[in-house]
Amino acid sequence: MKCIYCNTPLGATDYCTGCGADVTILKRIVRISNLLYNEGLEKARVRDMEGAITCLKRSLKFSKENTDARNLLGLCYYETGEAVSALCEWVISKNLQAEDNLADYYIDQLQNNKNRLDTINQTIRKYNQSVLYCREDNEDMAIIQLKKVISHNPKLVKAYQLLALLYMKRQEYERSRRLLKKAVQIDATNTTTLRYLQEIENATGKTTGLGRRHRKYERETEDGEEQVSGTLRYLSGNEMIIQPTTFRDSSTIATFINITLGILLGGAIVWFLVVPANRQSVNDSANKQVTEANTKLAAVQVQAEELQEEIDGYEEQISDAEDERDAALAKVDSYDELLAVANLYISGNESSAADQILTLNADDYEDNALALYESIRSAVSASLFTEYYNAGTTAYVQKDYQTAADNLALAVEADSDRTQSNHYNALLYLGMAYYYLGDRDSADEVFNQIVEYYPENASVVEGYISSSSSSGDGTSTNTLDLSGLGDAATDVTAETDAGTTDTTTADTGDDIMIYDDDSTATSSEVVWTDPTTGYQYDANGNVIN
Repeated sequence: MKCIYCNTPLGATDYCTGCGADVTILKRIVRISNLLYNEGLEKARVRDMEGAITCLKRSLKFSKENTDARNLLGLCYYETGEAVSALCEWVISKNLQAEDNLADYYIDQLQNNKNRLDTINQTIRKYNQSVLYCREDNEDMAIIQLKKVISHNPKLVKAYQLLALLYMKRQEYERSRRLLKKAVQIDATNTTTLRYLQEIENATGKTTGLGRRHRKYERETEDGEEQVSGTLRYLSGNEMIIQPTTFRDSSTIATFINITLGILLGGAIVWFLVVPANRQSVNDSANKQVTEANTKLAAVQVQAEELQEEIDGYEEQISDAEDERDAALAKVDSYDELLAVANLYISGNESSAADQILTLNADDYEDNALALYESIRSAVSASLFTEYYNAGTTAYVQKDYQTAADNLALAVEADSDRTQSNHYNALLYLGMAYYYLGDRDSADEVFNQIVEYYPENASVVEGYISSSSSSGDGTSTNTLDLSGLGDAATDVTAETDAGTTDTTTADTGDDIMIYDDDSTATSSEVVWTDPTTGYQYDANGNVIN
């Protein structure tokens, strides 16, 4: 014991030799703590665990540094199956007294046995799960879990009490009684256990024997009396009277009748008592087996459903991960293609870069990659426009209007900002290609764009827009003036109502004519000049040297 003021070891005197403080009350408190510890020790020896725990807690209230009381309290907790509470007390004791402390041994014994520690953890979790099942009125699952808890941790008094309480609710009092007897063997004076036993005794009217055997005492005959087969002896004063029993001789018929009656009586007893009892026992056993099988089946089904839910969750995660992986791979491929186009452009191969950039989708890129895509597309837009414009006009001259429409549409799309000098020409050829294909809606849309973007040339296409395609006299007068195209002019032929054909020829000023009707052009006349190669073509698409 040390002084609480200066930490000096105290002697037999009532004052501290270090600081002179009065330590009478301190010593009295320590004596009370030791007294309660001794009382708890006595109760623990007779397995009065609840009483011992109560005394030891009171002892620690007086002196929390009483490591003996704390170690004993941990042992009491451990004996009642509460290993976690026991470990807490031993750890506190070890922190209070680091050397020469039995708590080190207890902790080592518990922690070195990993299997035992894991089993205790499992039983605690199953017990808590059983309590949750009880709150949810799922008594069957609670009983199954509690049976597992008792089989793995046979000292957990709370598990016995809860399982006995569930059996009491089902009026299975004998099962409950047996469980409570086992709990009494662990903690002899647990008030909860004794209260449950009292309830069972009140319900059944049968007293529970707690380890006490009922002894049968034989009756001793009084002095002077003796029973002898066939005689009766007793004292009359100072004389012993021996009186023989009555003897009657039975005849053969009476003996036979008695034997027959005995056999019949035995058969009746067997038929009316033994056989129904055996049947009832067999039925009870079968019902019990069916109930246990149903309970196990329900537990297995619950586990199977939980496992299936986990499997479904994992499969969904796998599917999401695969989708993310595929998206990432596709994105990587699109970035690789963009880099390949950039390399073509940097190396000076603008034509190939222009072809490749059309296969890419701007939605696949973000941030810097999108900026690179837009820069390359803007840089090669002139090349794209020229390529598609030349291909479209060449097809137009050859009267392949579908090919002309496809290429010219791509040319217009490539020059969305209308920066190229031939943008108006591309729109005009595109509208006329649609017109000759009979796609009036598309032709009107293109002509309206010319009216909107190039109002100074609106008069060229107004006659071809559907809303103004007919003259007052019912004769089609659609004539297209292509004199502003620079290198080419178009002859437009329209049929009148009388079936005659008018041919209008536009001159570019360079003596180059383009005719829509082959009958008006000879093979030696130049109708179109390729602006890229400089080759000249006649009305039939032949090269003129």
